[in-house]
Amino acid sequence: MVDQEDRPANNRRSRMEDEVLEILNRTDRPVSISDHVRRKAQRQRRARVAGVGASLQSVIATAGPGTMLLGCLALAVLAYLIRDVSALLASILVVASVVLLLMPYLGRRRRPDPLGPKRWRGRDIDLAAPPPPWLGAIRDRFRRPPQP
Repeated sequence: MVDQEDRPANNRRSRMEDEVLEILNRTDRPVSISDHVRRKAQRQRRARVAGVGASLQSVIATAGPGTMLLGCLALAVLAYLIRDVSALLASILVVASVVLLLMPYLGRRRRPDPLGPKRWRGRDIDLAAPPPPWLGAIRDRFRRPPQP
């Protein structure tokens, strides 16, 4: 335990010593079945919530600009219809509608279009265009068999 010379003058344990002893007692005790079941249920709940978040992100990522526009209009109409019932909910729906309206623009600013043309230094790279004639001449020079 703690030596006498390490203790304060009034022979009491400090708060930190109490906390360390409590942690050590908790780690020495085996986990009860109810604690084990509760922790496993919490892990499963967290995994389910993370799965829902990941599936929601994938749906948003695959939705195109037209889908975002339709969602924006639907939320705006719904907010208009329930404005008398709940002003707070209508305000939240309006904000969500504006976010959906801006999503296609914000998505394009964040990452490039993978299906668009490849770019280098701000210029489109056309890989289907024929190479310049001088490059073809060099390539042909090394393809031909050596002449005797």
